[in-house]
Amino acid sequence: MKLKNLKPMKNFTLIFSLAMTLIFSGNLKAQTDSVYIVLTNISDVDPYYPAVEAISNYRDAEIIQFDPADLSSLLSTLQSIEPRYAAIVMKPIDIHINFIREFMMMSTNVDADPFSDFSYGFITGATAGDALDFVNNIIYAEANNIEDFPLNVGGYAASSVNVVYTSCYNYMDNLDPVDVDNIYLETSDLSTGINYFLDNAYRLENKKILDIGHNGDPHMLWLFEGGNMDPDPPVWDYDPAKIEDPAYGRVGLKSHHIGAMNLYPAVAFNGACHAGEPKTVMVEGDIAATFGETNGYTKFYTMSDTFSFALNILKTGITGYFAPCGANNANDQGEEVYNAFLYDEPLGDIHKRTNDGVVMGFLGNRPDLKIFVEDEWGYGCDVNPSGSFDPDEYSGACYMLGGKANRIYFGDPLFDPYKQNHSPLLELTTANLTPVSPTSMEIQLLFNKPDNYYPVWDKFHFGNTRIYKSIELPSNVGEILDFQVIANSGPYDLAFYAVELFEGKYYLHIEVDIPDDMYAAINYDITFLINHVSTGIKPLADETNNFNLNVYPNPSNGNAVVSYDLFDKADVSLKLFDVTGREINTLFSGAKNKGQHKAGLWMAGKLPEGIYYIVLDADGERSTQKISVIK
Repeated sequence: MKLKNLKPMKNFTLIFSLAMTLIFSGNLKAQTDSVYIVLTNISDVDPYYPAVEAISNYRDAEIIQFDPADLSSLLSTLQSIEPRYAAIVMKPIDIHINFIREFMMMSTNVDADPFSDFSYGFITGATAGDALDFVNNIIYAEANNIEDFPLNVGGYAASSVNVVYTSCYNYMDNLDPVDVDNIYLETSDLSTGINYFLDNAYRLENKKILDIGHNGDPHMLWLFEGGNMDPDPPVWDYDPAKIEDPAYGRVGLKSHHIGAMNLYPAVAFNGACHAGEPKTVMVEGDIAATFGETNGYTKFYTMSDTFSFALNILKTGITGYFAPCGANNANDQGEEVYNAFLYDEPLGDIHKRTNDGVVMGFLGNRPDLKIFVEDEWGYGCDVNPSGSFDPDEYSGACYMLGGKANRIYFGDPLFDPYKQNHSPLLELTTANLTPVSPTSMEIQLLFNKPDNYYPVWDKFHFGNTRIYKSIELPSNVGEILDFQVIANSGPYDLAFYAVELFEGKYYLHIEVDIPDDMYAAINYDITFLINHVSTGIKPLADETNNFNLNVYPNPSNGNAVVSYDLFDKADVSLKLFDVTGREINTLFSGAKNKGQHKAGLWMAGKLPEGIYYIVLDADGERSTQKISVIK
């Protein structure tokens, strides 16, 4: 049955909108203990400013004015504030591929590590009213407990590729969705097409998520034979006058089709190239069918509001929109959908994980993304002229292949509609951490991918399968001194790591690129040995056991005898630590004469099974002995 009137009214009056946000600003779920800010370049007398005030009032957030052309000044402010979340309210004309890339790079410079240091989302609309409606739809959804809304899934695909949600092994099945309803614009099937889609468009209403894909451009999803480079009629040379002329139009789901729909309360994920560019389009070869062939030169075109797919879908009542502000591979979109259900996080943090992927695309280094210039030859690439990935230069990949850098999230970064829709069965990669000593650890990654519907494709590098895991490090692990592979079940092209400090914790990001076919089931494991500085037990210049330190029995049940020899009188401390470097107990502290000494460890029933360390300090010299506790 078709459900109607689920979307709040559009075009609220200003008084009602402001009253609504003031009411909702008192809603406890709208608040966060972290620092939330609103960034904008819109003046307080501009018609768009109520959207700024609406999100600011709702999140109790400070409004910070900034100049998009001077992000270095904004960086200084952010380094002082150290925000956790930022809503960025801008007019559509100011949101384009160069700004998205510049902002992403700036976001990695708040602290010393190469990763984005806060999560963010963009708020905009074709009109001031559309922008305000977008904010109020998010507020309305939270006020009506969007997290409890049934997991109804809507999907549509175009051009006979990337058919979504058909496999019985699909990860969505682990989430037990209430309803999955797909509409395909398939040129290979005479029963479908644009009229079929429009007649059945109501089936996309009342969904919690929309998977939109996966071939298209800033104006439409494609439905034409021959693909992008060989359509009928043929591609013309770039001519701005032809782009919005209906005489040169292609067949597909266009901006005015999507804009007429009622899609509240869904979050939409779009994999079609350039589908997140609201006004300014960087025209390149992947969208030549609609925008013309530039023959390798960069061109920028400003769309009308009615021609823009992004601006039209933002007025449908959706509560979030993930899309590329430039070219991308649709697997980037698939990965975001997957992450949204794997991690119990707000959507801004899901977008941050996409940014993390860009950092890993640059081999764990701060990204150095290309900024595009009108009429420059060689559009779209972040690589050497050869167009291939160079590990020595960690230079990224060509336009569609490195498209993570172009992904944009429109919405409130703290919005969390899927908090009730997570399953541990989605996890493909597990990590086992085994301390070897106070300053070394083994990390084993186990990767089990059952079928080709799990997105694990890293096109920054070799285009095969990527194993990627972010691991919270134990508190005793400091600077990593050495990282090496000590065992692996099969070949790999790259294996590397990067360390991130985020919210007071250290995370080890590990990526392994393997040559296995990403469309096949894969079982793979790899083990690393890391040597590190210990923050709980300081590393010794000489780790030899100068004191004949011994523990017996070992393993023990928690009761043991510790013996050691002193060659001179010394001030002694004898302590027990766990593997994180946390002190558990002091066995002795005081002066001891020359000779053999013993101390008792009487903690049977008090210590969980695991690895512990006895640490002897005698006048500044130290010895360490590992002890295993078993039950």
